[in-house]
Amino acid sequence: MSSMRSMTKSARNKAEAVAHSMKDRALEKQLDRTSEESERLRIENDLLRDEVAASRSEHQRILDLLDTHLAETTEPAQPKEKKRRHRGRWLLVLTAIGGGAYALSRRRTAGELDAMGMPDDGRGGTGSGTATL
Repeated sequence: MSSMRSMTKSARNKAEAVAHSMKDRALEKQLDRTSEESERLRIENDLLRDEVAASRSEHQRILDLLDTHLAETTEPAQPKEKKRRHRGRWLLVLTAIGGGAYALSRRRTAGELDAMGMPDDGRGGTGSGTATL
């Protein structure tokens, strides 16, 4: 019986060794795949980093061009004296004229003025301010 036990022990050891070697091969394959994926990702990361750097430098170049263009267009070659415009003054004058015309028309329709635009004193006179005795 002792020979039977020794054979079973050796077979068990052999089976364990085969199982262990299979696990080792599976782990090696997984490690190889992981290292390949890591290398691929590293290369992709480097490419993306280069693209971002190029994009940033292009963006900065465009901003510099815009700054120089704006500086050129905002600085006049020779300082000119601008003719002052008084747009607000014209609005004020037109408003005053329009307001006066409106007031005259309102007074006329209310009967406070005669047809000539003079104050009506109610006596039927010309409104010249001279009293008739």
